[in-house]
Amino acid sequence: MASGIHVLCVDDDPDIRSVTAATLERSRSEFVVSTANSGRDGLSRLDGTESEPERPAIDCIVSDYEMPGMDGLEFLAAVRERDPEMPFLLFTGTGSEAIAREAISAGVTDYLQKGTGTDQYVVLANRIENAVEKRRAERARRESERELERYRTLVETVDDPMYVLDADGRCTIINDAFCDLLGVDRDRIVGEPIAEFISGEALERGAKTVYHLHESDRASDRFEFTIGTEDGTERVGEANVTALTDDDGRFAGSTAVVRDITARKRRERELARYERIVDLAPIALFVLDADATITWCNDEFADAFTEEIDALIGTPFPELIERGYYDERVISKYTDEVRALLSSSVDRTRAKYQVRFQSPDGEERIHDVHTELLPLEDGEFVGTIHAIRDITRRRRSQRELERQNDRLEEFASVVSHDLRNPLNVARGTLELHAEDCPQSGESIERVRWSLQRMDDLIDRLLSLARHGRTIGEQTPISLSTSVHRAWNAVDTADATLECDVDTTIVADEGRLQALLENLFRNAVEHGSTGSPSQAQENSVQHGSTDSRPQADDGVEHGSTSSQRGNRADDTVEHGPTSPDSSTEQDRSGVTVTVTVGPLEADASDDRPIRGFYVADDGSGLDSSVDELFEFGYTTAEDGTGFGLAIVEGIAEAHGWAVTARNGDDGGARFEISGVDVRDDRSGST
Repeated sequence: MASGIHVLCVDDDPDIRSVTAATLERSRSEFVVSTANSGRDGLSRLDGTESEPERPAIDCIVSDYEMPGMDGLEFLAAVRERDPEMPFLLFTGTGSEAIAREAISAGVTDYLQKGTGTDQYVVLANRIENAVEKRRAERARRESERELERYRTLVETVDDPMYVLDADGRCTIINDAFCDLLGVDRDRIVGEPIAEFISGEALERGAKTVYHLHESDRASDRFEFTIGTEDGTERVGEANVTALTDDDGRFAGSTAVVRDITARKRRERELARYERIVDLAPIALFVLDADATITWCNDEFADAFTEEIDALIGTPFPELIERGYYDERVISKYTDEVRALLSSSVDRTRAKYQVRFQSPDGEERIHDVHTELLPLEDGEFVGTIHAIRDITRRRRSQRELERQNDRLEEFASVVSHDLRNPLNVARGTLELHAEDCPQSGESIERVRWSLQRMDDLIDRLLSLARHGRTIGEQTPISLSTSVHRAWNAVDTADATLECDVDTTIVADEGRLQALLENLFRNAVEHGSTGSPSQAQENSVQHGSTDSRPQADDGVEHGSTSSQRGNRADDTVEHGPTSPDSSTEQDRSGVTVTVTVGPLEADASDDRPIRGFYVADDGSGLDSSVDELFEFGYTTAEDGTGFGLAIVEGIAEAHGWAVTARNGDDGGARFEISGVDVRDDRSGST
């Protein structure tokens, strides 16, 4: 039953007005009755409720028909002009079918004749109540429709995806943003279960969230869900959901505003990865604010102090200087570097400098510091981030290496001077003895070979001592040119060269030629293919060289015996033959071809392999590949075991890798990979 119904009773008879008002108020406690003595007075009362908001609004009018000046139907017409929906009951003592038809045609809500008893007042009260309830219900319906339309308009115009589901989980209202999020047209979604467009896990999570909202007093809650769009991409959404109920409190569905958090989740994952990397990185990191106070540091930084990490955070950096960890000069160095980074005349984004750190155990350590500015806020400096690497061991190793290099240089000088002089004396004395005792030819030859062998060993030791695994300046050079120069510098006898490279690489030219020379000697001297008797006579396996370093190695050469022969185009001296062979090794009938070519990519890999190879068509490798590059390893009686070790050292000094294997057509194949190859002479990579 309705409450607070304000009734305006209009009648020119004061007794009837009084009786009607009293009877209605007694019949319904919620009735409040006002009276007017004419239609014009009633209009004044009706208009007064609009101009005086404190007066209660009229919910229903009960009017007599026959009134002076303005009858009931005229009064009805005037009321309808003001409020077309106002319940208007014609309560008249004069009744006729004609009046009833006219009243109904004029839009009266109800028509009722007055009687002599109180029964008609009971009927009047019921009809008043029904009329008011009907109007209020209609008003509520229209208001609900207007509210729904406002919500619909809101849903359609907001940028965030929104949807409304009924009690069965079907989409009843969606906006364009939600369609864009799903990547589906509106016609595909409206009326369909939301389960068609989200994962089962997301559906279960959403149902649980809505259920708990309906069972609790909370207005809204949120949950995350994954959306698989029709184009195959996957999006992550966060739904802020509200449960809907009907007038009786029963569950009627849900509505949600969705935020696409795909980018945020991606950033969170990236941040988590970065945090993990920072935690695992063996580098000390810390952050200073604009006042040089430590605002963050990792465990690697804190491990160098006696203070715990919580105690370090919030500590002004100057206090670490006062505690003796750093020298006072650190402050001026830091200030100068930060000022330079902030200067518009400097295009550097990072400062690098070294500081000395006094560890708690009293040991002085050297720290390599990298400093960067934190992003400026409104153009203002807010602090710096620092990465520290302890280079104490590296500095010690560098100093030790420098001392070793100095000792090696001294050793090379001693070898060059103090060993070559007596060796030259021995060689000269031997030649005099050969002239005096020509019958001792075989013995003389053996001694001559031994002296030459000593000379070769000295050359190799000098090369290792002076060059080791170091290289000079690297420049773009023609690989083909270096190949032919190295070939001409080696005693190749009857061997032939096939060069299939015409490219530019970046290398130390002198060291590259030394690498090629050693590979060529190895191929020529150990790749011979002749008669079985000759192969047995050679009895040499791959894995060593008997060659001497060349002039571009920077090696000092002593005097040579008259038995050495040089080709017209040779630029270096050649090593001796075995004492069991003739002075010029007999290679008649031997066919050795040395091939130089570019590396080819594996069929399973579309990326090119940067490098080249040197191969021969000899008998191949019999030794273990792992042993080939060891210093001193050789299977030849007159080999030094240095040649391939030098090849590996030169390659590693360039950052290259050298590997050995048997070629597809026989013979040994040495591959040099990781080379900086330029596609043309202009230097482009």
